[in-house]
Amino acid sequence: MSGLRRRDVLRAAGAAGGLGVLGSLGAGRADGASPRIEPPEREPPRVYEDYAVHRVPEDHDTIQDAVNAASPRDLVLVEPGVYNESVEVNTPNLTVRGTDRNGVILDGEFERASGLSTSFPDVVFENMTARHYTANGFYWYGVDGYRGSYLTAYNNGRYGVYAFNSVNGRFEHSYASGHPDSGFYVGQCQPCRAVVENVVAEGNAIGYSGTNAGGQLVVRDSTWRHNMGGIVPNTLDSEKLAPQRRTRVENNEVVGNNNEDAPTLAIGYPAFGTGINLAGGNGNEVVDNEVRDHLNFGVVVTPMIDDNWYAPGDNLIARNVVENSGRADLALGGPADPGNRFVDNEADTARPGGIDGGALGFAGRRVGDPWVTLLLGKAFLQTMVGEYPGGDWQGYPEPADQPGMDDPTRPPREAVGREVDG
Repeated sequence: MSGLRRRDVLRAAGAAGGLGVLGSLGAGRADGASPRIEPPEREPPRVYEDYAVHRVPEDHDTIQDAVNAASPRDLVLVEPGVYNESVEVNTPNLTVRGTDRNGVILDGEFERASGLSTSFPDVVFENMTARHYTANGFYWYGVDGYRGSYLTAYNNGRYGVYAFNSVNGRFEHSYASGHPDSGFYVGQCQPCRAVVENVVAEGNAIGYSGTNAGGQLVVRDSTWRHNMGGIVPNTLDSEKLAPQRRTRVENNEVVGNNNEDAPTLAIGYPAFGTGINLAGGNGNEVVDNEVRDHLNFGVVVTPMIDDNWYAPGDNLIARNVVENSGRADLALGGPADPGNRFVDNEADTARPGGIDGGALGFAGRRVGDPWVTLLLGKAFLQTMVGEYPGGDWQGYPEPADQPGMDDPTRPPREAVGREVDG
């Protein structure tokens, strides 16, 4: 990440405005700003000591057979091969792991819904690939405790790695491409108490989408490149818990999310050409990211209209390096609620002009620029008449091999560790 050095310089310099705002976040602010958003402090996940290993295909012909035979804390260990099945895990605390991330392939053959899915808590999916499913590659729904590690998802009909209505989770060391909704998705949770880190998303409609998701939710240390849109926490009435609020987007590389050949549904296209897009969200923090080469906006905070109107408020945009944006590096769409703060960013252009510098002294920081909102609204109108670009998710180019786990035979462990008391 070439911009890391510049961000480190900004952080070390500690310009007075940024430190004044960020330093106050730990205890909250009288002007309505949010405290600093962090995931829960946790101990390392505990290794299971008493477990059985169910091997595929040595002990069981299919992954589903192995899953059905397993007990909580067991390990389902899958050898290389193409597995034409859709697997539903109905056992808590189970780990399903491939011995070779690129060689263990779940293939939906463009007719099955999801590769691996579960509604049971503390289920872990690791070190394998899911492709060609009509819905999702890897899917957790309605669970407390989940983890996806060293996963590759590509060319699935909706999402790559997906957690819905789920809390206390982690996505890490994973890759997603060729999805017409988003590569990584965390939706409908408040507080989510989750982390997305060390992942790569490219060639999706949206790299990360987080509808009505937030609260101790952090998206960090990852690469989002050549999607239609990059990182998009958003508000929609199609899911519960609106509006979206309290997500931290930190230390990401967000590059060139202008890909007209990426597959997309109508809902994804309005994010085209934007790097980090807070759509109708509140109390979010976007800090220390490198954002470059976007046709519309680098970092944009904008209202969202669905069944209801959602104006953004109390969002902090700080210490980001934003450059080479076609419309503006930094943008606040209007009308906006109070408290949106742009502080100590390294950027060349902004709408409204002069937006960077805090929440006080300039009316534009409160009301925003209607032109920004109208421009993004134009993309919504295009989707209503079906006039928008997009590729075919079934035929999107396959990705290169991705690095796998160092020791895929190691004992299974908890999905997430216990919270540190006090």
